[in-house]
Amino acid sequence: MTRILSLGIRIVAVIAGVIAASITTLAPAHAATYPPAIPIVLKTTVTSSGTTLNTLPGGITYGWNDLNGPTTWGKQQAAIHFQGDVNYLNGSGPFNGYVTVTGADGTVLAFRVEGSALAVPLNSGATETHFAGDIKVIGGTGTFANAKGIGTMVGTRDAALGSPVRLTFRLTVLPART
Repeated sequence: MTRILSLGIRIVAVIAGVIAASITTLAPAHAATYPPAIPIVLKTTVTSSGTTLNTLPGGITYGWNDLNGPTTWGKQQAAIHFQGDVNYLNGSGPFNGYVTVTGADGTVLAFRVEGSALAVPLNSGATETHFAGDIKVIGGTGTFANAKGIGTMVGTRDAALGSPVRLTFRLTVLPART
């Protein structure tokens, strides 16, 4: 009886070992993995294709601006469409917007920007506006379907609201798990 019990314990131990080895061997094959993060830098000058801006006494301006411009994405041409809204006091204040980047091959990357504008009076009497914002990736198509990511945006404008804006977007994008 002791031999049978001892043999039974050894069989159970071997089976447990085989099961444990199978689990650790199979787990990596079934685990989802992330592809490497993709750094993206997009530089553009966007121009307004339409605005609805409202002004109130005391230097308050609010509304939206539809901006478009070309960029280079990797080694291909791309288009940037920035739909932004502003809430400025004397040219400075918060802005938000949605950016869609469309590559020449049709690939899309979409992200949201939340930032601030600072209007700086120049000695010439003109105003230069500086922009800074945080980016959160919404998603896209192809490699960027269900992607996540963050980044920053900086820019300047040398003239009144609605004039061309020079922008640089820096993102780190993590494609969806495979």
